[in-house]
Amino acid sequence: MALTQMALDSLDFDATVALATKVAPHVDILEIGTPCIKHNGIELLKTLRAKFPNNKILVDLKTMDAGFYEAEPFYKAGADICTVLGTADIGTIKGVIDAANKYGKKAQIDLINVADKKARTLEVTKLGAHIIGVHTGLDQQAAGQTPFADLAMVAGLNTGVDISVAGGVKAATAAQVRDAGATIIVAGAAIYGAADPAAAAAEITGIAHAGGASAGGMGKWLPWALIAGAVLLGLYLLSGKKAEEAPVADAPAVEQAAPAEAAPAEAAPAEAAPAEAAPAAEAK
Repeated sequence: MALTQMALDSLDFDATVALATKVAPHVDILEIGTPCIKHNGIELLKTLRAKFPNNKILVDLKTMDAGFYEAEPFYKAGADICTVLGTADIGTIKGVIDAANKYGKKAQIDLINVADKKARTLEVTKLGAHIIGVHTGLDQQAAGQTPFADLAMVAGLNTGVDISVAGGVKAATAAQVRDAGATIIVAGAAIYGAADPAAAAAEITGIAHAGGASAGGMGKWLPWALIAGAVLLGLYLLSGKKAEEAPVADAPAVEQAAPAEAAPAEAAPAEAAPAEAAPAAEAK
């Protein structure tokens, strides 16, 4: 299962609130995109926090310097997650992580344009990063890039840290992203560009949660699979028990036949006794 995050990228304050109103019931996290937060400021965060108490809110600051100083006001105003660029100085990244920990929130490290994503992921994980953001930017998408290779690499590190994936994700690819290890699936244009944003959000969330018909996941079949497994195990153990008991019933017949076959051996010379004992020892 993965959570869904809706990217709000409009520069228009009222249009952003209106869109959030449509999609909030159908997503887990509302993201105030970088252009949106730069244009509208912290007041937009406060408005969304008041209107949507049941959603997590991510503020995509993409902090590059003064990590703690820049992030703290947004955590205080109600942000649950703030982002810092993975290309930033390690001290800047630590500052955002420290600010998040101070308020019981989360810091997301965005790997966009990071040259050595593996090394940086391992480094920030040791610092206590809460989320690694695998992010293919709009300009990179226009050039034909996708986040799948980076996602596979980060997921393969098995750090135990949440992984957020953004970059052209839509309903057709949401299951692939989920199954590849993403714990947060970010959709922007696939929702706000749809004829019915609420329906588009609900569809992607159904796939991410692996609970809808479109998900095709194992969630709804898991209880039945466990029951079937238990029944098969019981039958296997029962058949094994019967197999163990079967030789016991035959044992007396074997023991009774043994003296008759052994009788001629008693008349053999004493020198032959050791030869008879040898096979018995080998049989053990």
